[in-house]
Amino acid sequence: MTTLSSTSTPGLLGWLITTLRIAVGLLVLGVVFCVTANVFGRFVLNTSYAWAEELSRVLFIWLVLLGAGLGSLEKEHVAVTYFKDLAPAGLRRVLGLTAVAVIYLVCICILLGFKELISGYTSATPMLGIPKTWLYSAMPVMAGLTLIANTLALVALLRRSEP
Repeated sequence: MTTLSSTSTPGLLGWLITTLRIAVGLLVLGVVFCVTANVFGRFVLNTSYAWAEELSRVLFIWLVLLGAGLGSLEKEHVAVTYFKDLAPAGLRRVLGLTAVAVIYLVCICILLGFKELISGYTSATPMLGIPKTWLYSAMPVMAGLTLIANTLALVALLRRSEP
């Protein structure tokens, strides 16, 4: 498995990967803090913190979706390649191009769906009042990161003779 590391990737892409790693790490710390505070409150102080539950949910959603975008950029997503590896080179190329096309289609659907979702949407989370448009903005951010990674994968696929 080859991965794209920020040390071997100079420029803007390396900066983006490093920034995403830091952001994901901070989100993990935030989720751990919120969950720990709530567990401590429940079992030691015999009280529950509604803010901790709500904030941990918001942070976890961003953690998962930023992590998915980071995974796309670093080529770390799980893939079953058994049948693709058995296929001849021409079919492997077609399968690679098909996978890229499907990923583009899904990302475009996410972006168009988000545009429809936020039109006239003014709801907020009940306890902290975080606008749900900010919460749901994690989806197009993930889609944008995946589009960048997918474009890089397409360029690499088109440059080499065998995928």
